[in-house]
Amino acid sequence: MVEDYKYIDLSYLEGIAEGDKGIIKELVEIFLDQMPEFTDGFDEGIRDKDWVKIAAIAHKAKSSVMSMGMEELGNIDLKNMELLAKQLRINELLSKVSVTEAQKEEMNSLKRNLDSYPEERVSWVMKNANLEMLTSLIEKFTTVCEKAVDELNKVISTY
Repeated sequence: MVEDYKYIDLSYLEGIAEGDKGIIKELVEIFLDQMPEFTDGFDEGIRDKDWVKIAAIAHKAKSSVMSMGMEELGNIDLKNMELLAKQLRINELLSKVSVTEAQKEEMNSLKRNLDSYPEERVSWVMKNANLEMLTSLIEKFTTVCEKAVDELNKVISTY
C-alpha cells in the first residue's frame, strides 16, 4: 500500500501501531493538524528574523516528518535549517555593539551545540548561514510537505 507513495512511508507508524488503522489515522491527523504551526511559524520566523523560533520549529518538525517516513527532509533539511538558524542567531549577537550576560551565555551555548557536529557539517553551516539558504530550505519543506499532505489524505481516506 504505502509503496505507491513518493513522499511518505508509513512503515514506522504501522510498526508502532501494530497495524491498527485507527491509531495510524489518528497519528496522521495529528501530523496534519501540526502542519500550519510549522509552515506559519517558519513564515513568521523569516519575516521577523526570529532565528530562535525557526530553530525550535525545525527541531520539533524533524521528529514529526520522520514519523511519516520523510527521512531526508528530517535528517538533512530540517537539521540543516535548525543549525543555520542557530548560526544566524550567533551572527546576530556578534553584530551587536554590546550584549548582556544572558546573550553571552546564549551565544556560548549555541556555539557549543554547533561544535558538537562533525566538522564537515559545521563547515557547511558556516558557509551557508544566510537568509537565502534558510529561505530555500523552508520553501523545500513547504513544497515537500504539501505533496506529503496530499498523499497522507489519500491514505486516511481509505481507513
